[in-house]
Amino acid sequence: MKRIDEALAEITAAFTPRNAVRRSLADVRGLVLAEDVVAETDLPRVDDSAMDGYALRHADLTGPGARLPVSGESAAGRMPEPLRPGHAMRIFTGAPLPEGADTVVIQENTERDGDGVAIRELPRPGANVRHRPGYFVGPPL
Repeated sequence: MKRIDEALAEITAAFTPRNAVRRSLADVRGLVLAEDVVAETDLPRVDDSAMDGYALRHADLTGPGARLPVSGESAAGRMPEPLRPGHAMRIFTGAPLPEGADTVVIQENTERDGDGVAIRELPRPGANVRHRPGYFVGPPL
């Protein structure tokens, strides 16, 4: 049986290093990166919703069955108005989180009634929010 260092030496000797070359994205199938690729912009560019539901401030929830008035809506592709304190905003998957909101309650855990929404099941703070890179709210990983 070979020692690990002997096996690695044999494997390494079987490969010939190549010089790095630039290729278009369409021509890179089967190639290996010679250096890290770094995105020029953050994605998502803003905090956004991972689910359809209602954006709100977690602190505004008083318990299961809490009812908040609904003001406005946030859909993908446009920035919503800031969230008014004590209100919820209808939000769709991929839509920007309105300023002031920190949590999205999925629609399956709500009951819409006219101009308000009842929250049947309380989410954890920050639930269903995709944060822009470099920003994370929650317990240490």
